[in-house]
Amino acid sequence: MQGLGEFIVKRRWWVLFVWLVAAIVIVGLSPKLSSIENDNQNKFLPTSYESIRADKIASKFSAHTDAAIDTIVFTGKDGGVLSAEQQQTANQIVTALGAKDLSAVASTSYDKEHELAPNKKVQLASVTYKTNGQDTKTINSVKDVRNALNSLTKGTTVKAVLTGAEAISFDTKDASNRALKIVSIGTLLLVLFLPAFIFRSPLAGLLPLIAVSIVYTIASSLIADAGHLFNFSVSQQLSILFTVVLFGIGTDYILFLLFRYREKLRSGDHTKGAVAFALSHAGEAIFSAALVVLTSFAALFFAKFGIFSSLAPGLVICVAVMMLAALTLVPALLAIIGEKVFWPSKAWMVKAEKPTISKKIGGLIARRPGAVVAAVIVGLLILSAFALNFKGDFSSFSQPPKNTPSGDGYHLLVAAFPAGTLSPSQVYVSSTTPMTAVELQPLIDKLKTTKGVSEVFPAELKADGKAAMIGVILKNDSFSATAINNMSGPIRTAAHSFDTANRQVLVGGATSAIADVQAVTNRDLSVLFPIAALFIFVILAVLLRSLVAPLLLLLCVSLGYVATLGSATLIFQTVGGASGLISFIPLFMYIFVVAIGTDYNILTITRLREEVRLGNKPRLAADLTVEHSSATVAAAGLILASTFGSLTLGGISFLTQMGAAIAIGVSLSAFVIAPFLIPSLSALLGYTIWWPSHRPTKQKR
Repeated sequence: MQGLGEFIVKRRWWVLFVWLVAAIVIVGLSPKLSSIENDNQNKFLPTSYESIRADKIASKFSAHTDAAIDTIVFTGKDGGVLSAEQQQTANQIVTALGAKDLSAVASTSYDKEHELAPNKKVQLASVTYKTNGQDTKTINSVKDVRNALNSLTKGTTVKAVLTGAEAISFDTKDASNRALKIVSIGTLLLVLFLPAFIFRSPLAGLLPLIAVSIVYTIASSLIADAGHLFNFSVSQQLSILFTVVLFGIGTDYILFLLFRYREKLRSGDHTKGAVAFALSHAGEAIFSAALVVLTSFAALFFAKFGIFSSLAPGLVICVAVMMLAALTLVPALLAIIGEKVFWPSKAWMVKAEKPTISKKIGGLIARRPGAVVAAVIVGLLILSAFALNFKGDFSSFSQPPKNTPSGDGYHLLVAAFPAGTLSPSQVYVSSTTPMTAVELQPLIDKLKTTKGVSEVFPAELKADGKAAMIGVILKNDSFSATAINNMSGPIRTAAHSFDTANRQVLVGGATSAIADVQAVTNRDLSVLFPIAALFIFVILAVLLRSLVAPLLLLLCVSLGYVATLGSATLIFQTVGGASGLISFIPLFMYIFVVAIGTDYNILTITRLREEVRLGNKPRLAADLTVEHSSATVAAAGLILASTFGSLTLGGISFLTQMGAAIAIGVSLSAFVIAPFLIPSLSALLGYTIWWPSHRPTKQKR
C-alpha cells in the first residue's frame, strides 16, 4: 500500500485522467440500467417450482401465450348500489373498450354470472393483453387502457378503475421512479453535507460526492452491460440499492482515508507523503472491508431465487469499482487538493488540548472492560428477544402502492368480493388420454370443501380433452400469509390427490407463485448465511493472521444481526401493527448488516493490531484504538445509516422497512459493537485474540 500510495501521489493527474476517460467511454457505449429491470416475481423463480410448471400448461388456454389479465372495477359515482341501467352501461363500456384500437389489448370481457358483487355496489370485467406480464409493452399499455376508460365513462353515472397485476406493476414502477428520485436526492445531500459538517469544510463534502458520482456512472453502465451479456434482470425496487450502497460504502472508505490523512497532518507532516501514508495505513482496512462486502454479496450467486442471485453481479460490480476508486481515484484527488480539503477549518492543524469523548471512552474500556462487555451484551440480548415475534410477509411485490389507481381498485374489490377475487388461482390438469367433465367433477367437489377455498368454477376443457383448467377463488387475500399457507398445504394436497400415472395436477396463479417464493426464500436463507459467514471468516483470518479474532468478530456481528431483527420487529410489528416484516428483510439485513457492518469492526481490529504491534499492552492498545478510530467509525456509521435511512422517504413499504432495519443494524455496529464491544473483548482476552500469531517481543508501555 505504501508503494501504491507513492505511485498515486506522483501520477495523480494521470490517474484522474484515466478515470474520466473510462467513465466517458463506458457510459457512452453501454445501455441504461433500466433496460434490465423487471418486477415480475415469476421471472425470478426456478423452472422446477410448481407455479412455473403450471404456467406452461396455462399457455394452452389462451390465444395469446401466457397472456396477462387486469380487472376493471366499476362503481357508481355516488358510491351506492348499481342500478340495472348502470350495470348495462358498464357492460357497454367493456364492449366499447374492446372495440378500440389499443395495440397491446387482445380482448375485454365480463362474466354475466359473477360480475356483480353481493352488495351490488361493484361490478367487474377483465382486460386481456396480447403479451405476458413480463413484457414492458404490456405494463406501459396500462396508461392507454386507463385513458380509454376515463373517456368512455365521461358523461355517465359510473366510474371505472383498473387494477390487477399489470396495473399494479405500472403503479409500482411509477412509485419506484419517484422513490429513486427522492432517495437519490436524499443520499446526495447526506453525502455532501455530513462530511462537510464533520470536517467543517465544504471540500470534504465535495470530494466524496465527485468521486462516488464518477463511480456510480461507471458501475451503473457495467451492471447494464453484464445484464445484457449474461441475460439477467434486476428488480426495479432493489436496483435503488445500488445507489445507496455505492454512496454509503464509498463515503465510508473516503472517510477512512480522510481521518488518517488528518492524523498525519496533525503530526506535522504537510508534504504529499502524508497522502501516501494515509493510503498505506487506511488502504489495508479499505481493501479488506471491501473484500468482505464483495464476497458476502457474491454469496448471493448461490441463491435459487432470481431476485437474490440477479442482485449479486450488480452489487459485486458496485463494490469492486468503488474499492478500486477508493485506492486510486480518491488518493489522487486528495493529492491534488492537499490540505485544502479541510479548508476553512483550522481544527485539523492541532490536537485537542482537553480529553475528547473518544479518549474518555477508551480510558473507561481500558479500566473496566468486563463491565462494558456485560452491559453491551445484555442490551443486545434484550433487543434480540423481540426477534422471537418475527413474522414474514410475502406480499411486498404483489400489493399495490398506496394512493394509486390500482390500490383504489384493489381495496374496492376486496371489500365487495371474497378477498381472493383479484388474483384467482387455477388448477391445471394435464393427461396423456382425453378427459371428460364428469371425470373432473370429483376434483372440483374436493376443492370446494378444501380449507381456504371460497368458490370453484366448472372445468374448462381443451378440444382434445388432454388439458383442463379449473378456476379457484380463495377466501383470504391472495397474498396474505393465511392464503399462502393454505396454498402450500391443503389446496395443493387436494389438487395433487387427483394425480395418476397418466395424469398430473398443478396449481398456478399468484398465490401459488408466492408460496413458491416463500419456499425458495427459506431455502436461500439456510444456504446463504453459512456461505457468507465462511467467506468473511477466511478473509479476516488471512488479514489478521488469527483464528480467534475472526470468530470473535463473527459472533459479535451475528449478535448485532439478531438484535437488529428484533428492533425491526419491535418497531414495525409490535408498535407499528404490521402483519409482518417483508419476507426478504432477514436476508438483506444479514448481507448488508453483517457484510457492511463488518467494515467498522475491521477498521477497529486492524487499529488494535497496529497498536499491539507497536508494543502497547492489550488494555492500552484498546484505549488508543478507541481514541484514534472511534470518531472515524462513528462518522462513517452516521453517513451509512443515514443513506440507508433515506430509503424510508420513498413511500414504498419494502424499501421503508429495509432501509430502517439496515440503518438500525449499521448504527448498532458503528456506535455499539465496534467502539465498545470489540475493544473491550480485546482488552479482556489480551494476546489470546491474536492466536496463533505470536505475542510481540517488545513492549512500549
